[in-house]
Amino acid sequence: MHIKALEKQILSKIHEEEDLEQEVKTYFPQRKSFWATSVPYAFAAIVLVVLFFGVTTNSQVMAKGSILEALVNLRNQLQQELSNLLFNDPSYRDKETQKYKQTQQEWCSVSARAPEEQEKAVAAIRDFLDRPDAPVKYECVVKNPNKPDEKPVIETYTVDFDLFVIDIKTNKVIEMSPKQGTWGENKDGSRWSSPEKEYDYTPRYTQAEAEQLANDFIKKHEKAIGKINLENFNLEADTKGEGEQINYVFIWKSDKQKLTITYTQGGQLVSFSNVPAE
Repeated sequence: MHIKALEKQILSKIHEEEDLEQEVKTYFPQRKSFWATSVPYAFAAIVLVVLFFGVTTNSQVMAKGSILEALVNLRNQLQQELSNLLFNDPSYRDKETQKYKQTQQEWCSVSARAPEEQEKAVAAIRDFLDRPDAPVKYECVVKNPNKPDEKPVIETYTVDFDLFVIDIKTNKVIEMSPKQGTWGENKDGSRWSSPEKEYDYTPRYTQAEAEQLANDFIKKHEKAIGKINLENFNLEADTKGEGEQINYVFIWKSDKQKLTITYTQGGQLVSFSNVPAE
């Protein structure tokens, strides 16, 4: 209750200037409540008290710059505390626990880029899908598990049943693949699973025709995936699957790059990957 009261007082100071709210949104793209999560209340209370007294000590109404600086510092502290829990605390090693999942979700929230930067990624995904109104949902930034102190270089988004990986530096799509589903066991021993994406396997395209689809896609979606000149690549084509579920896999390789596109025989894009050559 005391934490909530302090939070309200801080927010009341912020809202004394109308134009400040928009600037705060720039730093806090995900307006989720941190205080209802699993981060220790002691830490939350400390940072709130520090921020509150920082706001009220010098004057009744702080300058915008001071408030924003305090909020940014608070966000950085929250991010660091969450990182310590996720990467260093043994009680958070089990990634299937609700405690881990909630903390991971909050870490993703406070680690998100500014909205104007995310909009560039959203625009690339919508161009990739040829869907200007696609419901793109931010998931998280991704840290290198072997180098947790380095800044993330990629982030993930979802659209319906698909997962997109974005290069933070370029805001280009570097990977698109089916989103991993969830499953479990009911009390009666039966198993359940989340809905999965349905694919069109109508036999309307040959491998050669699907290759042309892939070529056209690369040329058309430069905004989403960057400019790619296939003349600099060597193509490896393969057919996978059996019966009525046939996929065509096209892999273009160069000294520096490996580009992979998979289509169903019905002409539906299954996956896309544009990564450095091994």
